Order: sequence, then structure tokens, then C-alpha cells
Amino acid sequence: VFYHYTYEGNVDIDAVSDPTMKASILAQINHFGQTPKQLFQKAHPQRRTDRKIPPHPLRYSTYLTHQEIRKTASSVSQIVTYNDKILIAASNSLLKPVAYSEYISWGFPDRSLRILTYDQDRLQSTHENLHGGSQIQCTGVSHDGNILTTGGDDGVVAVWRFVKDGIRRLLRMEKALCAHTAKITCIYVSQPYSLIVSGSDDCSVILWDLTGLVFVKQLPRFPASVSALHVNNLNGEILTGAGVLFAVWSVNGDCLAVVNTSQLPSDLILSVASTTHSDWQDTNWYVTGHQSGAVKVWKMVHCTSDEAANNKNKSPTTTYGGPGLDVQTLEYRLILQKVLKSHKHPVTALCIPPDLKQLLSGDANGHLFSWSLKDDSFKGS
Repeated sequence: VFYHYTYEGNVDIDAVSDPTMKASILAQINHFGQTPKQLFQKAHPQRRTDRKIPPHPLRYSTYLTHQEIRKTASSVSQIVTYNDKILIAASNSLLKPVAYSEYISWGFPDRSLRILTYDQDRLQSTHENLHGGSQIQCTGVSHDGNILTTGGDDGVVAVWRFVKDGIRRLLRMEKALCAHTAKITCIYVSQPYSLIVSGSDDCSVILWDLTGLVFVKQLPRFPASVSALHVNNLNGEILTGAGVLFAVWSVNGDCLAVVNTSQLPSDLILSVASTTHSDWQDTNWYVTGHQSGAVKVWKMVHCTSDEAANNKNKSPTTTYGGPGLDVQTLEYRLILQKVLKSHKHPVTALCIPPDLKQLLSGDANGHLFSWSLKDDSFKGS
């Protein structure tokens, strides 16, 4: 609220006869400035109350019911929703943005990488010797579909750009990023945060700058090989799965929360996902997919000051109930909300669509499940 003399038309300075009052009013206007001319003469329209925000499927995970919506011959490695369609990629494959009409495939005996059409599996291009004599283990692609990253047995993260030479499509190498000491197991490219995140068999996760293609930071060493990575493109949170340890990191590489997800060391985390519905509403929900076929729903809550003080006096092993990370006192903790048990095979892919209508999960035997809220029974909870 501005001083009342500064509003347009509030005072006729020429009509003020008292020189002292006139000087005083001018001083007020000069000090506070002039507010802009009023633009709207009528009241703003009322806020709509008929807009329905979809119920958050993870918040009401107890009431989720599942149905199998697809069965394929190969393991499901990626799930994408695009134009109300559910697209899936098989093992050693990655769907290529923006239109997802093509996919990238690797792991062939000749160590090549191939681009194929999604609908008809028609070969578009073949790219050989991207990692010399080493096999490609994983790939990541930017949201505009122009940058491709490949991780190989040689521990190198190679960054490529798609370029056209007439009718041919080529891959031009931008840079080889070297810091890992064992094969690369997973890569995620986040263009909104200009970030490449790579995980390796050497139990390390490294953050790279996508624009400058330089090393940014290495996260504290994990107790096991890194098996799952995800970056939330809304808030920049980095999710990591290593063995049975699930951790959430800020975009700057600070550990927010970590939890030991299973009492069975063999129940590895194979996939992770988080919500990107809104940057102010229910963003602290996460899902992990496991070797046992379990899908676990987690909520991250802020520690109270008492909990933070207690955690400060505990070692990481004690704090997390299992093998720990070398991190400082954590501000948040992860609470298990629900274990969804319907998959009979390892859960290799997860997807939470932005519309929050369902949770999608795929397994190593090609089953694709949709988890959704079928009725209103959850509303009484």
C-alpha cells in the first residue's frame, strides 16, 4: 500500500493555496514516487471453485488398485506418457524425444548403437565404435532430442550431438567425460537444470554440467553399485538407488534424505521415480521398484529439531538402519507409505504421469501395470 497522496487523482496540487501544505504534499510525492495509472476499473473475476485437482495417487496409495494394460515379450526399461498414449521401451532401449517416434537401441554383438522407428522397428541409422572396443551399457538423451550421452564398459561418459549430413544422420562427438573407474550403469540427462548424472559399478555418482561438459561434483561413495538414477525436472532433486539404499539429493548434490529400503540385501532397487505435477503441491513423494517385484511408495518429511539433534549424535549406519553414506546431519527423512505387491518379476521401470491419474510400473517379464484410484472410498480417509 502506497502513501495516499501518491495515487493518481488523489490530490489537485494547483488547488492547494497554503504554501507550506503544498510543499509538504510535493515532498511526500517526491519521496514515495507516483503509482502507475489504474488499469482495471472493474473487479477481478472470482477464483473458479469448480476446478477439480486430481487426487494424488501416492498420497492415497493404500487405496490403489492395479490392472495389467500391456504384456510384451521383452523387459520394460522405460515408460513414457505422450499425447495420452503410454509408450514403453524394451531392454537396452531408450525412447527419443520430442515426438517419441523413434528409439535408441544398443547392446548388439557388433557394439553398435542404432536408431529405429517406434511403430515399425524400421532401422534409421547405425553408429559404430562409439566407445572403441567397449560395449555401451546405458544411454541418456536431452529433452529436445539433440544431445545423446552413452556410458560404456570403459567407464567413459561420451556426449554426442545429432547432426544431419544431407539425408544421413550422424553423431558428432562433443566430449568424453572421464572420472569413473568402472563401467557406467546408468545415465540421466536433465536439460532444464543443464545436468548430466552418471552412476557406475565403482559405487560413485558424478554430476556433470551439460552446457560446459565439465565435472561438477561427485556424491559421497555408495555402499554398492549404482543401479538407478532419476532427476526431477521440476525441482532438480536427484534420486539414486544403490543396492538397497535409496537417497534424495538437491540439485547441488547435498543429501536431503536416505533410507535403507529392505532388510534383504538381494532386494536391489532397479528403478526410481518422483512426481512433477506442481512445484508447490505434493512434490515430496517417491517410488522405488525392486528386484523382488515390490513397488514401494515413500514420503519425505521434514525432521523436527529434536530429531535432527538426535541424528547428529548417531553414525550414518545407525541413523539409516543399514549401510550408510558419509553425509552430514540430514534435514529430511523418508517414511514408507505402502508396498504394492503384484509384480512377480523385478520392477525395471516406473512412471508417474504429470496428470497424476495413475502410477505406471513395468517389470523384467514385460508386464505393464497401471495403479489408480478406482472409486471414492479414499475420500473418507
